[in-house]
Amino acid sequence: MNKMYKSWQSQMANITLPKWDDLPKFDLYMDQLIAVVNEAVVPLGADPVTKTMVNNYVKNKATFAPVKKKYQTVHIADIIIISLLKPIFSISLIRSGIDAVTKHNFPKQAYDEFITLLVSKLHSLAQNEPTNHFDNDTDELLSVIADTIVDRLKANNIYKSISKH
Repeated sequence: MNKMYKSWQSQMANITLPKWDDLPKFDLYMDQLIAVVNEAVVPLGADPVTKTMVNNYVKNKATFAPVKKKYQTVHIADIIIISLLKPIFSISLIRSGIDAVTKHNFPKQAYDEFITLLVSKLHSLAQNEPTNHFDNDTDELLSVIADTIVDRLKANNIYKSISKH
């Protein structure tokens, strides 16, 4: 395993993401919203959120419109989730997934459960306890790519099945 990848793995032990109660409890303007979201997602390698992106999320109903140009806690949570998932899923699928999950759990509970699970998985990367032993980085890369494809297919089908209930 190369040193750069090992360094990245060890950095994952320090990753934190804000739980619902850590998010601002007061309304934010666009610039403040972007700063809070980017502080959470950029350390994970996600693209920084821009005003245009937020406006498109509102326009495409991925999140609801701000009230008097002010964004609430639920907006912040939505945009953090969207930012993490958009490289993998379409915006409409993300919204329907959020709706399906929050149909059975309060948004705060669903968000916190997701963040806890994600942070736990990121921290486990730092443990570097491989389930498979690979001869080289290329073999591990191919395995991770294959897992990503399988996991995405599974996730898409789970999304579809819970969205129809």
